Amino acid sequence: MPVLRGLVTPLASPLPAPLLSLIADYRLLTNEIVREALASGKTSRGALSRFARDRALVHQLTGQHAVVAADIARTLVKGHRRRLRQHLKPRVPYIRRPFLRTNPHTFHLDPDSGKVRLSLRNGEWCSFVAQLSRYHRARLGGEGVRIKQLQVSPDKAVLFLERPAPKPYAASSLLALDTNESSLDGVSVSPSGSRLVQVPFPELRRIQATHFVRRRELVRKKARDRRVARRLLRKEGTRERHRVRSRLHDLTTRLLDIVVQHHGALALENLSRLPTSRRRVNTRTRRRLSSWPRRELHRQLEYKAADRGIPVYWVNPFRTSITCPKCGEITRPRSRVGPTFTCGHCGWTMDRQLNAGLNVGRTALRDVAELGGLRLDLDALSHDAMRPRYPFAEADGHGRSGRRGRDRKGAPPKGSKLQ
Repeated sequence: MPVLRGLVTPLASPLPAPLLSLIADYRLLTNEIVREALASGKTSRGALSRFARDRALVHQLTGQHAVVAADIARTLVKGHRRRLRQHLKPRVPYIRRPFLRTNPHTFHLDPDSGKVRLSLRNGEWCSFVAQLSRYHRARLGGEGVRIKQLQVSPDKAVLFLERPAPKPYAASSLLALDTNESSLDGVSVSPSGSRLVQVPFPELRRIQATHFVRRRELVRKKARDRRVARRLLRKEGTRERHRVRSRLHDLTTRLLDIVVQHHGALALENLSRLPTSRRRVNTRTRRRLSSWPRRELHRQLEYKAADRGIPVYWVNPFRTSITCPKCGEITRPRSRVGPTFTCGHCGWTMDRQLNAGLNVGRTALRDVAELGGLRLDLDALSHDAMRPRYPFAEADGHGRSGRRGRDRKGAPPKGSKLQ
């Protein structure tokens, strides 16, 4: 299966007026296709493409632009109908921001200069320049890479690339991690032995708490002007998402680089369908859990692992925190376990989060035949239960915050997990 990636590039200069006019007409055409699909009940790609080509003649657009617009409208309508089947009350899909997405038959990109020559209408072309960095040119010049689509908006351009996915290699070690709010906790299993691993990221919760306080202050100060309040809150939310994603990208890249160096595989919990809790939870806990970026963290780990050929195994998280990895005894409900897990049958004691990571690793080793040569040594881990290893021990910074990882005397900053 090919790997798809998107490269976002800023524009060197404002777009020409004919291209801006085409972008506006393209948005109108896509909305017309959405309305036609909802009104007539059309679901096939062929029926929507024929309607799009007919309407493209009215807007004086090319047939290639119309086909891509029909695919976008079909995707929007499909999601809308799925939400209706789930008995939700979604809004009718409507595109508000102007954009243009087209296939490689209608444009040509010069990777050296960044100049893009784009077909506007029948017999009409225009050019604009995209600022390509060294990273962009390295991606474009990769083996087997080809451009699938180009998306242009008034302030940026996005190149969608496709390249053959590397085949997953035969792993010689395993890194099993339990996903928590402020860390990834688990175990690393290799032929030389087993060791506990903890990947902390407490700065994400601090960022989210900071922006929550800011939004609450904005709501209080702009209570008399909802229009300004909505605009400021939107900016605050966008900044929070960008900061969280930036640190997650740094975290996942460094983690997978270490996995590749040890020729290992990755075992994670499948948290796509978490059960709904029937217990009463206070408002603060609900807000904190709703902003937990577990989905974004797993998404980045999954696609970056596929890009490097790292095998990823998804494990059912059911009872991982209340099961003893040594004897298999299931203790009382998770809400009463506490920060430390203690087995009443065999006396096994360990941090609850690390214990859940052990169960994830034990399940992966039991169910995956390719990992049959690895063994989880629980007796050796019992001595290191209070001193987990950190895979980022040689790091010297806090990601992209701009602060140095150590002070002038060489000691880690206060509150840091680096050792």
